Amino acid sequence: MSVDETAINEKIGQLKSEMTYLADEIESIGRDAVDQPEKYGPAAVEELRHSYMGEILRLRSELEQLEIALLAVKVDL
Repeated sequence: MSVDETAINEKIGQLKSEMTYLADEIESIGRDAVDQPEKYGPAAVEELRHSYMGEILRLRSELEQLEIALLAVKVDL
């Protein structure tokens, strides 16, 4: 089975970019909630946090799987 190292590296870059975007979004929402607490209720903030953290965990898992696959390719070289 052949593994495309370039494709793996591109996917890793994409996942890292998505994680950075989500982290920035979480930070922005957090600042907005502090500046305008009337805009967010506790349940809404918890729902947002849960949703974003779930997405970050998914991305982290995909990233780790790809990094393991890439390491395996490099070891085989």
